[in-house]
Amino acid sequence: MAIAVQLRRGTSTQNNSFIGAVGELVYTTDTKDLYVHDGSNAGGTIVGGGAASIADGSITYAKIQDIAANNVLLGNDNGVGQDVQELTAAEVRTILGVADGANNYVHPNHTGDVTSTGDGATVIATDAVTTSKIDDSAVTTNKINNGAVTADKLATTLDFGSIV
Repeated sequence: MAIAVQLRRGTSTQNNSFIGAVGELVYTTDTKDLYVHDGSNAGGTIVGGGAASIADGSITYAKIQDIAANNVLLGNDNGVGQDVQELTAAEVRTILGVADGANNYVHPNHTGDVTSTGDGATVIATDAVTTSKIDDSAVTTNKINNGAVTADKLATTLDFGSIV
């Protein structure tokens, strides 16, 4: 005849409030875990050394894995339920929907009266703005800053035509 061995059993709540004898095994019927007790601590230790569950927020970025390089983005582009992985620049662009090279701004090379310099600044050539190029009522008093019109700028003779 076979011998049947039955362990102490109960819910995890009951186990966590119980101090078992040294080496006593307890099976939790709700979580189906096995604990060994030490005679002094309530709840004992789960067999296998693992935790019954991992608390929210207890896994930090530093604990995930050894990162091979700086400036690494972690994510998942392999579908639902897949592991987190280091993403390449191409994978990040795919996730963001950005074409390769789309972030490499090249300033247009203007020519003529308006030109561009190496740093991207736009420059209007000297004497390029003339009276004939200014729209009627384009320059108004509210567009001229206080102090913007100086005596040296007014030194030019203005021809208003004949006064009748």
